[in-house]
Amino acid sequence: MLTPSTDPDSTTAPDTPAGEACYPAMPCAIAPYVPHDAGMCLLDSVLRCDEHSLSADITPTPDNLFAEQNADGQSVIPAWVGLEWMAQAIAAWSGIQAARSGQPPRVGFLLGSRRYESEVAAFSCDCRWQIHVQLDYRADNGLGAFEATISDEHGTTVARAGVNVFEPAPEALPSAASTQAPAQESSPGQQDAAGASSQGNV
Repeated sequence: MLTPSTDPDSTTAPDTPAGEACYPAMPCAIAPYVPHDAGMCLLDSVLRCDEHSLSADITPTPDNLFAEQNADGQSVIPAWVGLEWMAQAIAAWSGIQAARSGQPPRVGFLLGSRRYESEVAAFSCDCRWQIHVQLDYRADNGLGAFEATISDEHGTTVARAGVNVFEPAPEALPSAASTQAPAQESSPGQQDAAGASSQGNV
């Protein structure tokens, strides 16, 4: 089981195990580590990453898949999408750890969230939002938990949650995927503790 880091600002692992590559130069595009299609890779880039945490950002545009108009006619992203942003940041963290071992991103599932709280009703388009995820624990059976936050361009935290994920072993994937088929039909980010949604690699 991995344990939390006490140095969230570090960008590289201090002791890279033999056989594992270094982290990519950052910031870097997030898409190679979150292989979603049809515009579902929602975040823009990875800013920092180490063995226990990752920071990413997004500047949503009005043509974003989840954009809608608020009462003032401005394009915004509903606050509930923030949970999907957190989940994809965790997916990127997992994808980078896999890449360091020469492995492709693995399929994983968002099991649910604990106390997702947002201080904003929606995220404004054309503003930069930063997502930070910090590993709480990662068990040998594939279960894991992260603490996640979203901050605005001034560094003020506007949303937070505990996020539970499950990354099955590759040999268990067919049965795991089949049992989660109904949840995959739901819109991403709308899952709670009662449901699980596939996150590509987390």
